[in-house]
Amino acid sequence: MSIREYFSGRDPATDEDPSDLTTTERGLLYAALGLVTLLVVFPFYWMVSTSLKTGEAVTQFPPTLIPDSPSLVPYLDALANGMWVGWFVNTIIVSAGATVLVVVVSTPAAYALSRREIPGARLFLMLFLSTLMVPTQALVLPLFVLFSDLGIVNTHVGLILCYAMLFTGFAIFLLYGFFNSLPNNLEEAARVGGIPEWKVFLRVILPLTKPGIATAAIFVFVFSWNEFLFALVFMQDTPMYTISVGLATFFGNRGSVVLNQLMAVSILAVIPVLLLFAVSQERFIKGISGGFED
Repeated sequence: MSIREYFSGRDPATDEDPSDLTTTERGLLYAALGLVTLLVVFPFYWMVSTSLKTGEAVTQFPPTLIPDSPSLVPYLDALANGMWVGWFVNTIIVSAGATVLVVVVSTPAAYALSRREIPGARLFLMLFLSTLMVPTQALVLPLFVLFSDLGIVNTHVGLILCYAMLFTGFAIFLLYGFFNSLPNNLEEAARVGGIPEWKVFLRVILPLTKPGIATAAIFVFVFSWNEFLFALVFMQDTPMYTISVGLATFFGNRGSVVLNQLMAVSILAVIPVLLLFAVSQERFIKGISGGFED
């Protein structure tokens, strides 16, 4: 059985090959895939369409799928009426900082738990996994009290540390399984050549684990970018808000929601995540499927 067949879960001895489908069955399959694609893509298209409409066109009934007179005015008005640029900068700083911190901490930790003979390694792994079972809402108050005593509430550092605490356990769990998929003789061959332990990790293991590290980094970045509760509680001054909190204030500050401007800012908030996935999708998919660099 090939690796592709193994990950697809298809047994060539018993399962029917997709090429053996009849024309009707193939047509039904493509129709179902097209329907699912439409359901996924349409909300995003509606956001883009609404963001390009004027105020009158937004309230028009029946609504139009394609704007009669597309305009970038909603984008300009939304950016002019708030601290959106500063909130985007805050979000980038916090998300990137949390991602770097989590990757730097979780990568050697997962490697040690997976590839080294450490007493109680399985217990440590279970402790890390247990952090995923704690509701994040239960951590808000104790972390807020702790960070208030440390004087890092309402700072980028404080929110970065919060996200690192939330996502490190998940990253270790993800990378642990990835390190387990590597061949067992990698370190042995390197040690025979007299390479020190730290060079084995940096020069032999890390280059092979780029897809897994990229996958963990993408997950952490997206989680941090979209997180709302901790950003709302820990960032108390309006200039320190992240984009998710800023979008929530868009409702409260306006009284009535200006839909085209709200959709415009929402589109801008989604673009960085889409670009990140577009740039790293190959490694992300390889990391999810358990592959490693050749």
